[in-house]
Amino acid sequence: MKLLKRFMAIVFTICICVTFSGCEINGKTIYFGGSSGRNTVFKIGDMKCSKKEALVYLLNEKNIYGSVNGVNLWSEDYDVDTMVGSIKDLTLEHLTRVYVLNLYAKENEIALSDAEQKACEEAAATYYKSLNSKERSFTGAHKKDIYNMYLRYAIASKVYESLMNSVDDEVSEDEARVMEAFVLYVSDEKKANEIQGMIDYGYTFERLASSYTEKDYYQATFARGEYPKEIDEVVFNLDTDEISKAIKSDDGYYFFQCLDKYNEELSEANKEVIIENRRKQVLSDIVSDLEERYFSDMNTKLWDEVEFPEDTSELTSGTFFETLNSNL
Repeated sequence: MKLLKRFMAIVFTICICVTFSGCEINGKTIYFGGSSGRNTVFKIGDMKCSKKEALVYLLNEKNIYGSVNGVNLWSEDYDVDTMVGSIKDLTLEHLTRVYVLNLYAKENEIALSDAEQKACEEAAATYYKSLNSKERSFTGAHKKDIYNMYLRYAIASKVYESLMNSVDDEVSEDEARVMEAFVLYVSDEKKANEIQGMIDYGYTFERLASSYTEKDYYQATFARGEYPKEIDEVVFNLDTDEISKAIKSDDGYYFFQCLDKYNEELSEANKEVIIENRRKQVLSDIVSDLEERYFSDMNTKLWDEVEFPEDTSELTSGTFFETLNSNL
């Protein structure tokens, strides 16, 4: 289960609310800013993310994303402060995703099998053994801590895979269709009427489009949804070489001449884009629902104080996710 790479393709964040007390709403525990302990980075519902767990993720994501094509981005040739900030943001985003999916698992009674728990235990032993003394000191995590982190990671992975498998991956050719066209846009109604007259008279559309369009392009390749709905309703019913009448939109008037009503290669690629967007929407809906029913609490002071030591030469661990993935 390649959770890390697939997670990173799904973009969503958890709303962090900060105030000064806690209470219950409809039987749900609601946390506010003053309730975080000094070693808790954030809470979502009744779940707490410890500083130890955050540091394990931070250590690994530093080394996973800290090089590009073999180039070490942690050298003095690069802006290390910016790198640290980016890695911390990525770590927090990744962790909140894991915790949201664990919260979803609790609500839907999704649990790991005995075999999956055993795999987490074995992975924890392997990963903890791989850490050197500097890395163990930096994270403060023991083998039992790693095991619990892996349990949460595995649950999140299981939920994620289940959700993705529930997504309809059937996409019709028409829904995925990508077409090519000359595009002519003007903002003024009078100018649009003049252009319509020239089209009716027989002027070459390409020449009109290149001469009069107010866009910085006059030829485009596009799928449904890239233009307003009223344009899609007209343009995707054009045959090859057919020219539309003026199409009024919020910002002006559009004319199209269809060059290819079905680009086969791009249409096939667009099917994957549509499926991925459906997956993103599934997770977005879950997060929105949880946000409506739970408040979260971020220990900003603690997280802001987290930093790497000046010498990171021995902080090289980057196999946390890989180790579990290879065991599951």
